Amino acid sequence: MRILWIPHAAWRIPQRAHLFTRILAERHEVHVTDWAADFYSWRDYASLRYPRNFFHRRFRDGNIAVHGIPRISPALFFSPLRQWNARRFSATVDRIIRQYRIDVVVGTFVVPPPDAPRLVFDLFDDNAAYWRAYGRVPEYIAEVESVEAAYLQRADATVAASSVLAERAGKAASRPIHWIPNGVDLGRFAVTDAASWRLKWKAPGFLVGVLGNFEKPDELRNVLDTAALLRGDDPTFVVAGRGSTIPAAGRSARRRGLANVKFVGAVPLADAPDAVSAFDIGFCPYRKTPFADACSPMRLLLYAAAGLPTVCTNLEEVRRMGFSNVVLTGDDPESMADGIRRARRLPRERPAQIESYDLPRLADRYEQVLKG
Repeated sequence: MRILWIPHAAWRIPQRAHLFTRILAERHEVHVTDWAADFYSWRDYASLRYPRNFFHRRFRDGNIAVHGIPRISPALFFSPLRQWNARRFSATVDRIIRQYRIDVVVGTFVVPPPDAPRLVFDLFDDNAAYWRAYGRVPEYIAEVESVEAAYLQRADATVAASSVLAERAGKAASRPIHWIPNGVDLGRFAVTDAASWRLKWKAPGFLVGVLGNFEKPDELRNVLDTAALLRGDDPTFVVAGRGSTIPAAGRSARRRGLANVKFVGAVPLADAPDAVSAFDIGFCPYRKTPFADACSPMRLLLYAAAGLPTVCTNLEEVRRMGFSNVVLTGDDPESMADGIRRARRLPRERPAQIESYDLPRLADRYEQVLKG
């Protein structure tokens, strides 16, 4: 089977598409698109590197063929540029489908539904709710909703990452929706090397860890405010990951004298089982929004697979998951600090419910959806 997966984020960013495409690529021909501009700093706008963004680029990531999509960037705040990018994206996807004789396309809201022998819509998040909570471009919300509505009507199958998403989308979908959440390879947690990560981080003692992509300022604000409340206790808060909000959070931590907060940098996805095993408590400091209520939280799954007692905002999907290792709290620092105190009394034990999120089994289910 020849598969084209259209991720929602730049390919270099850890995301749901990586989970399934890396497994599928072991037994199928897998292509993915990468719509991120091919530059890394503002200086690249004035360099010879920038014109490369106007042309189709192709490279390999292991068994996966990655196609760089021609685009003008930045375009988020300019409707004519967004429309130009959308047309180029669609034209490139059509060409990839023809040139590589693609059998099935997995689409997301970043491009309108293409004509394909089989079309699957991957509903990974409530994207309109995300832009309402965190975006600054109201007209873009309408564009996202329009594209997703088209997928729900035209796709041969829709896959939702959470039961909340499946319920929300079911009212508009023309065909049944498959619930396939994010997952973790439980076998990878059989033997982990936590000690080397503690040594690398120079972080002895009791560790409250938060792992992820940090693009929402309120998450790290909650981490810092909770750490300030627990400054008299002994936990060290370890922030492991990448994201645009980390530099400002680091400056704020230094300004506030929060010596109990350590920013340790990004963790490769392959090393995540070892890194989270170095934590004593897992922390999910989400702000409660309609977007967050519908998420399939990857960091929560990693913490559960490692058997960590975990503190998480009381979100709808998380409640439905029913993990026995999770202490549910409000989305305010006082509630989270109290949750951490309660979590310290819980044993380190993998919850039985995590078995439903074993990634190899989920990938098999996704493969069946792709085959139809």
